[in-house]
Amino acid sequence: MTPKRRLLQIPPGTEGFFLEEAFRHRRILSEIDGIFTGWGYLPAETPVFDFYDIYKPLLDTSSSERVYRLMDREGELLLLRSDVTLFLAKQMGMALNREDLPVRVWYADSILRHQQSDDISKNEFYQIGAELIGIPGLEGDAEVLLMAAEILEFLKVDAVLHLGSAALAHEAARGLQDEEAKELFSAIALRDTETMKNLLLQGGAADPEPLIGLFSFLGSSGEFEEFLRRQGDSVGPACSPHLSRLLELAKIIETSGSSGPVRIDLSETGSQNYHTGIVFQAYLEGVDSAFLSGGRYDRLLETFGFDSPSVGFSLLLRKIEPLVGNPERFALPGSIEQARGETLQEKYRDAVQKRARGRIVRL
Repeated sequence: MTPKRRLLQIPPGTEGFFLEEAFRHRRILSEIDGIFTGWGYLPAETPVFDFYDIYKPLLDTSSSERVYRLMDREGELLLLRSDVTLFLAKQMGMALNREDLPVRVWYADSILRHQQSDDISKNEFYQIGAELIGIPGLEGDAEVLLMAAEILEFLKVDAVLHLGSAALAHEAARGLQDEEAKELFSAIALRDTETMKNLLLQGGAADPEPLIGLFSFLGSSGEFEEFLRRQGDSVGPACSPHLSRLLELAKIIETSGSSGPVRIDLSETGSQNYHTGIVFQAYLEGVDSAFLSGGRYDRLLETFGFDSPSVGFSLLLRKIEPLVGNPERFALPGSIEQARGETLQEKYRDAVQKRARGRIVRL
């Protein structure tokens, strides 16, 4: 690429948008702001970059390859914000006391992730999300899932919410080394039954078939309930609490009245390696990958000095903005008036009077 042409482009993993498109983005964001506020969540801002070393143990190979790093003037290696959740966890871990709990926060910010110059479909540039800190178990999980479902309802997208369990996958991998456990999680995500079988046997499973059947399951809560009835105790008592919680959560979301289709999908083991409990992702036809993801991560804040249960989700807004239903809700107003008057002062006074009545007026 010639130097002149490079100056006329922006680096992969960044984005700019303007005028009507930016107006639409701000309008959608404003409405989601209102939903978070209505649930009692307060906004949080995170830094654009932070020290890389503290986050390095939390980044898997794929994440490490996509982040941007740079050196500061003192020679410290810095990480540009690629996942608001991690940056927010550090801020909360440094700032919170036990007396503050529970804490409800939400965020909306740009993120920077490397992508190939020919991969223009990702649009992973803007992350909106919420974190509930200090409420463990079903109550916290249900609150965050219901709030995510309400936002999907507001966006009017025909999304399907998939619920899974990182805790169940960790239980199955108990007898494996770290690298082998990662291989198992990958095999579960790909529904690679042969690799699953080999690794489960390697981890000490006497009969891997019930677990393979479990991790291959995809269906409604009713179908899952029937599946568990047929399975009986074959998956072992250690898995039962995770399965019961997942079924109860699915029923809560399905009966909430503000959700599209919900599927229990045990190939979902978590989009991040710090997930410890329930996990969930939302998918939409025409979008190449999940645009909303979340879950429980009860040990993440401990990394930053504050041990507290946490659950949350994030949504890649720019990824689905073209698919939002009833887009006229966010369009520019149809009527923009011209101020009347002979002089600039007269036009200004006329515009002030009309704007006070809710009209949009240009000088």
